[in-house]
Amino acid sequence: MQHEHSRRKLVHQWDAYPFGVGSFRRARNVVHGALRGRSVTAFEYSYFLMSDSVEENGYQRDSAHWFLVCVVDLDHPVPSLAAVRNVWLEWHGDELPGPSIDVDHEKWSKMFTLVGEDEDFARAVVTSENAARCAEADIHAEWRFVNDELLLWVWRGRADNQLVPILDVAKPLIEAAEGYPRA
Repeated sequence: MQHEHSRRKLVHQWDAYPFGVGSFRRARNVVHGALRGRSVTAFEYSYFLMSDSVEENGYQRDSAHWFLVCVVDLDHPVPSLAAVRNVWLEWHGDELPGPSIDVDHEKWSKMFTLVGEDEDFARAVVTSENAARCAEADIHAEWRFVNDELLLWVWRGRADNQLVPILDVAKPLIEAAEGYPRA
């Protein structure tokens, strides 16, 4: 495992949520290693939203946001697919990679919306077992397959206490995605 204090280029590598938003974007506590032979980079990503209005009491409503982000390199490109928390759908705007795909798991469906262009791929990755694992993890996370990467992010996550649990949830998703027949 390798550790770097920060790596500036990481905040500009992707443009979909949670990236490309806010000011003073930082990638800190960068860890690089391997997960079952796959390259993994994890880092704590933060940004600020600065208010352009002043409240009655004279204070602005600036806010800081931080995420634990984990990027896993896949062995080949896969169709785009995203699991978005229902309460955060509005934050994604029009960047989602296709229509909503129903998942036959009650707890999953209360928490997440699955979005993608390839319904067969979606069903191969988000099986009932994988949906249950994601729903039971009880972490404020989302994930997205983009080309040959899996991006996961945990709202207010920290590498020291949430990296291992998020990778445990990711392993079966990665294996299912890589096991899906290539186009």
